[in-house]
Amino acid sequence: MPELRDSLIARIRARGALTFAEYMEAALYDPEHGYYTTRARIGFDGDYLTASDLGPVFGRLLARAVADLWAQLGKPQAWDLVEAGAGRGTTMRDVQAALARAEPGAARSARPAIIEVSPRLREQQARTLEGQELRWASSPRALAPIRGVVYANEVLDAFPVHVLMRTEDGVREVYVDEREGRLVEALRSPSTQDLRWRMPASVPVGGRWEVSTAAEGWVAGLGSALAGGYVLLIDYGDDEAGLLAREGAGTVRGFARHRLLEDPFAEPGAHDLTATVNFSAIRQAAEGAGLVFAGSATQRDALTALGAREATVRPGTPIEQLRAASGRAATDALLDPNGFGAFRVVCYAKDAPAPVAWLGIRTR
Repeated sequence: MPELRDSLIARIRARGALTFAEYMEAALYDPEHGYYTTRARIGFDGDYLTASDLGPVFGRLLARAVADLWAQLGKPQAWDLVEAGAGRGTTMRDVQAALARAEPGAARSARPAIIEVSPRLREQQARTLEGQELRWASSPRALAPIRGVVYANEVLDAFPVHVLMRTEDGVREVYVDEREGRLVEALRSPSTQDLRWRMPASVPVGGRWEVSTAAEGWVAGLGSALAGGYVLLIDYGDDEAGLLAREGAGTVRGFARHRLLEDPFAEPGAHDLTATVNFSAIRQAAEGAGLVFAGSATQRDALTALGAREATVRPGTPIEQLRAASGRAATDALLDPNGFGAFRVVCYAKDAPAPVAWLGIRTR
């Protein structure tokens, strides 16, 4: 947006270049012009899709996961059901509806809450979930102590990242500077000494590596806020070995109207910015905060284990047949190994049984 671009240029002229993380923070979360705070567009008529935009199938399968975790906790009579970054509220709505049908005891005893920093999205969530008793908070700490299940779908990828580059002269950090009224990339010494050591030795000269200290800190805060229960993280990402296999190709990208944007500095605040999640770094942060790794799988494998392909009663009426066909199409999309099915589902436990059976036996 022109207003945010002009504000950032004035800030750079007054105080010097910004780290890419500072730029991404402003582009996404500036109170007046940030993408998520003022204009996030989710869904088929927006900038990008999430699993819940495909219909209630994702929420129904996620409810099975939540019900299993609730049972692992001993079916407590009062427990917290927390969604972080709830978008328009459709996943929470679908999860609660599916729980009420399949596990009414779990649904009755749940204390639903949403962690959301965007006032605009809170308004949409309130409309979607109208009539339900819900708590909202801007951070996990505000809900502490949490006893139950916390899930976050496509949240970690929205945290700002520091971008490092290996050069002939050593590790440099990508900054955002101003040149003749334009925002441009510049290389500087890393903004903190710690970042210098976060660049893996195998990244080649010219290669890039992203570090999200913000995402790591958020997960650590979540671990501190959880008194007992589970954290379920769903996102596109990989472990460090998988990211290193990209041979230094950066993962920062922008989306607008379902199209990939080449220039992340074009119209800051007008489009989404994201980066692939480093689940090795997330695990280190989680375990440092007292969480115990409880399993990991692709979304395809996790949802299949939860019954995504279970046969249902053959629909009779034309409308039932249409709904069944729509459900099958949504399931296919959720399991697509080249799309949503490649997402990673990772679970952590605290003072709760582990591992989680439906996540298989993967250790990373």
